[in-house]
Amino acid sequence: MCTQASFSKYQRRVIKFLTDYLGTETPFTYERAQNNHLKVLIDGVPKPMFTGSTPSDSKTLNNFMAEVKREVRASHQDSEEEAVTRKPKLPNPMQLSHDRLIQNTVKSLRTRLDALKSKEEGIVLEHKSPDVFVSHRVETVKQSLALALQARKQGVYLKAKEVRKLENKIGQHLDFMLPTAAYYAELLDAKNKYKKSEGEVEVSSSQHQIQTSNVIKLDEKADIVEKSTLKAANGPDQPAELKTSYLDKKDANSATGLMGMSANNRVSLLRQLTKVQALMLIDDLNTAIAQNREEDIAKVVALIKEKDLPIEAIISRIDAA
Repeated sequence: MCTQASFSKYQRRVIKFLTDYLGTETPFTYERAQNNHLKVLIDGVPKPMFTGSTPSDSKTLNNFMAEVKREVRASHQDSEEEAVTRKPKLPNPMQLSHDRLIQNTVKSLRTRLDALKSKEEGIVLEHKSPDVFVSHRVETVKQSLALALQARKQGVYLKAKEVRKLENKIGQHLDFMLPTAAYYAELLDAKNKYKKSEGEVEVSSSQHQIQTSNVIKLDEKADIVEKSTLKAANGPDQPAELKTSYLDKKDANSATGLMGMSANNRVSLLRQLTKVQALMLIDDLNTAIAQNREEDIAKVVALIKEKDLPIEAIISRIDAA
């Protein structure tokens, strides 16, 4: 999910309205569509809702707010009828404090949705079970709530029962924003199909490997000859550039060497992969990106702990950026 700084001013106003109107009782999530419109999903509302990026009509925000209220009322019609018969309760200061705590925790989790999703996918693929992410998600909620409690200016003691209620409420929001167990089950099925297809491709390509073995041996002989030539030529008085020429050629087979190639040569090389191999390569790239992101997040968290920086101040700076 994109940070709020990447959304337009109008879209940030929409997000603030949703946060204030839906409160902590109704989970919701949002993302930017391909046409830069804001796509909103609200728990209980059967259809996604869209609004523009920079609308020219000044009434667009009011119209969207009215549409959201209408859809939410329709989804909670029964509960609202029961609420009319009861006397309205006065706001409880403790409840307001808990609501602010939940909102701050959910807001911090929204900025990490992509990393959390990648982490859960890695856990599911590693353990080959669609239900193993539950414990990781519970631990994520506990850690996020603990950080939010530490960042509060006025520390108020919370009982274990109150903490569990807060964790359950935050967990409902996180469950709505992240994929379900059915999504991870489909992911495992697709992964197993790819592996099965890859095994068939390996069996069918075994004959091709036998045919190319002679070519590989010739390349190895040429490599040995080149090493001997460089060893003879690179005497103690030879420049360092000539001595490292063989190492530079060896580095050409690394990932950095692949990116050093021209775009046309790189595409021509990747076109030799089968469809299954290409899908596996894409999967590995996504995993590498997720691991790098988690490593960067760990470094940032370690720096925050080392400098004893307040989380709320950092979040406010990010939103204002």
